[in-house]
Parts: sequence; structure tokens; C-alpha cells
Amino acid sequence: MIYREDERILFIRMDDGENFVENLEKVLREAGVTSGVIISGVGMLRDLEIGWFNVEKMVYEKEQISVPHELVSISGNISLLEGNPFPHMHVSHAGPSRALSGGHLFSGIVCNTVELFILKAPLLELKRVASKGFKALE
Repeated sequence: MIYREDERILFIRMDDGENFVENLEKVLREAGVTSGVIISGVGMLRDLEIGWFNVEKMVYEKEQISVPHELVSISGNISLLEGNPFPHMHVSHAGPSRALSGGHLFSGIVCNTVELFILKAPLLELKRVASKGFKALE
């Protein structure tokens, strides 16, 4: 994994076999990013855990996907949760059939590579707080 940054943009490239979410959280801590927007991400992930929030039950319904999938798009934001940088991410992904699917990304292992760009927004001071059964952005 490598990362570089300037005043506004953080670039991260992860390599095959790395834990995507854990490495992202590590880089955010090291770079001191507490608020931001995920502006672009491409690559491949395998062993994904994707979720859909069931508003009637107020829980995520999760799905495990072991087959490598292209990361077609990723969007989300960075905020503080209990004092640590927290990436809230949604992805669109496609597997061997090229059928597109997506949802909330809980975890995934990098397959080949992932390239990610984040716009840092420290003045926003975004935070997550428990509210109405989920962790709302404040």
C-alpha cells in the first residue's frame, strides 16, 4: 500500500491481499483525516461483505461475496465515530457476468489493486452519533 496527499486530496493505492477497510482506516488515522468525501475509486475486491439497511427491522441485511468483483464505483464520506475516522461507503460492483450490484460496504480484500481518491474537508468536523436506531451524520 502507498498513499500520498496534498492540502486537499489523499490518494491511496492498495495491493492484492490487503484488507480494504482496515487499511483505509489506518491511512485516515496516519494522515489525520477526520472529515472528507470519497470522490473516486476503482479496482477489484474479493470476499466482500455488502449490506442493505432494512428500515422496518432497523438492521443491515448482509451478503458475503467471495468471487472477485470489479469496483465499478465507490462513494461515501469520512467522519469521526467514537473519536476515530470512520469511512461510510457504498459501492457498485460487477462480477464475471458483469451484472451490476451494490450496497453498503462492510469489508473486502483487495484483488490486484484498488486506487482511491479522497477530498479532505477538515473544517466540516463531521461526526457520527447514535440516533433513531442508526449512526447518523452530524
